[in-house]
Amino acid sequence: MPVPSLQQMIVRNAGIVGLLVAGCVLAGVAVAQSPAPEQRGITLVKLGIKDMSKTEEANLWKLVDEYATVDALQEFCGTKLNLQRRAWLAVSACVEPTSLKQVFSKFRNKKSEYLKQWEALHGEAEAKKAVCERFKTKLTEYSKIMSGQINQAATACRNCFFC
Repeated sequence: MPVPSLQQMIVRNAGIVGLLVAGCVLAGVAVAQSPAPEQRGITLVKLGIKDMSKTEEANLWKLVDEYATVDALQEFCGTKLNLQRRAWLAVSACVEPTSLKQVFSKFRNKKSEYLKQWEALHGEAEAKKAVCERFKTKLTEYSKIMSGQINQAATACRNCFFC
């Protein structure tokens, strides 16, 4: 399986966390449009994959793949982003644990595949150094984007009306 272009991934505005933020915002709009709290019972809910449209779910899995690619390359180059732990802390209050576990399982599997590919293709010291130097700026930029998306998701979950 070919590794997606980092440039293609950086251009994207949304990420795994971005989709979860969008889901939380959409659900918040639905709650805001429903009767006033005193006219209805408030039920705490968490969003899950089942709440996504087929298109949103397809985008989610595509983004999982892209995040795994970047995280694998980062790890290959000696940087651990701890994306899974950070994302869990950011959205576990408003996303179903089973959905998060499903996303993280796929993420770990993809990341492992990509890390093995990087090692197989560029495992020698000189080749590894050259690859890491070539992608250094892009990886820094993409890490900032992903951190911003995780922070955005954490804020959305903290502000969620129903979580």
